[in-house]
Amino acid sequence: MSAKEGVEKARAEAVALALITEHWDCNIPIDPEDYARRLGLRVEHCENLGLKTGVLDAEHLLIRVNAHVAPEHRRFAVARELGRFCLGYGEPEKGTDNPRGLNVHPERDRAAEAFALALLLPAVALKAMVEVRNVKDPVALRQAFGVSSQALYQRLATLGYFL
Repeated sequence: MSAKEGVEKARAEAVALALITEHWDCNIPIDPEDYARRLGLRVEHCENLGLKTGVLDAEHLLIRVNAHVAPEHRRFAVARELGRFCLGYGEPEKGTDNPRGLNVHPERDRAAEAFALALLLPAVALKAMVEVRNVKDPVALRQAFGVSSQALYQRLATLGYFL
């Protein structure tokens, strides 16, 4: 990971923590659509996103989510696109289009994903589940937080937990 990427990921986690601190009612799973609404964004579940799980239209304050993916993937997509919005990644940079017409921003993508993980799996809640309630079963944790196995393992690793 480059130094710039590390800074962006740390900023993303700090922004997610600020949002959690301001709005979280201490219940899990966290509803990312509720956070989007609080920030003035609409969330639409769409049938025509193809392989994309979610898309941010910052100009119209809209997050479009693929209605055909699993609920935990929709939740992550909303949280990730909310991260793009909160981090100011709503508008593509000029000159970054690849030949297939997709904007590629690996650093921004990883930062938005770090935001989503921090929002959906707050460190304090994960610590309480693992250390206080002694929940070590990944399936129980995944279900409690409403996330995929991949999201759970990424967040656990970030926080230094290895189940």
